[in-house]
Amino acid sequence: MSSSNDHNISDKRRAFLLSSSRLFLPSVAALLSSPEVTNAASSPVQRAVGSAEKQCRAEGNCLEKFDLDGAVGWNWGGVDRCDALDPTCGPDGRLREEGVPKGRPIPETIINDVKYEITDIVELTMTIGTGSYASTGTIRMGLYGNNCPESVKEMIDLCSKSGLVTSKDLLLGSPVRLGRGSMTYVRPEERVDFGIPSQRVAYARSIRKAKAPEEYVPQARPSGVRLQLVRDEVSSRPHDVAGLISIPKEGIGYGGGLVLGKDDEAYSSAFQITAGPTLSEMDKEGRKVIGQLLDSESMNTLARLAGSPFRKILPGQNGGMC
Repeated sequence: MSSSNDHNISDKRRAFLLSSSRLFLPSVAALLSSPEVTNAASSPVQRAVGSAEKQCRAEGNCLEKFDLDGAVGWNWGGVDRCDALDPTCGPDGRLREEGVPKGRPIPETIINDVKYEITDIVELTMTIGTGSYASTGTIRMGLYGNNCPESVKEMIDLCSKSGLVTSKDLLLGSPVRLGRGSMTYVRPEERVDFGIPSQRVAYARSIRKAKAPEEYVPQARPSGVRLQLVRDEVSSRPHDVAGLISIPKEGIGYGGGLVLGKDDEAYSSAFQITAGPTLSEMDKEGRKVIGQLLDSESMNTLARLAGSPFRKILPGQNGGMC
């Protein structure tokens, strides 16, 4: 039987978690660059160890010490977590018996006499970790420009040096560019999510400042004719294999940060890459496949990212931030 004090503690924990989810730092940061975009410095790395949460649980002060792992109790295996930067460290914080994960087969470009022609290629360089612990991987994305030309145009703009521009009537601002973005979310062995968590932070990094000027104005989500053209396009193929590039139903800029007035976070979930087969829920969500990974190296990098240890934001979720 629970006491009223137990309920008060639960309520406090729930309120604290909801108000402070931004406190989580990435244990594995995957920073992106295209051939035309300067790479960003990676975020600080946290090693996946559990001694601190064990101590605060014993002392009963995890919330006061801001140790949310200890306060809520993730299923991480306690103190025997593996190093998050170890390629054999799985999403549950334990070493994989099979070693480094291998990528799934490269998606076919001809299925039932339907050809998915690659019209454009975007190459992303992933930096995992920082300093002497950093490693890199490359993902080559082929885009289906004939099947969904407007969606592909948005993707190319996002990944190019010129960036994606939705409004030129800005007092101060810059185009949205993936080069200062990151892998923002992972659902193990299913999908990985990429985007720019904060345009303001990305802009500050681009001008080598600690913070952006107060006058900085983030790019808004696409609207008007551009939005309608993307809305009218349908998915080129189902989300049925690993290695497919997927964008939200209404296009890039509509996958995250949809709270009114939060343009700064509008591109926090720009696109996803499937890491497992038959993800029919993505079809039900109305998401659109606009391309695929092109080679074994890309699929191996995807497998590494999709199998990375992560920190959950709230109990009950089957994925989290890295």
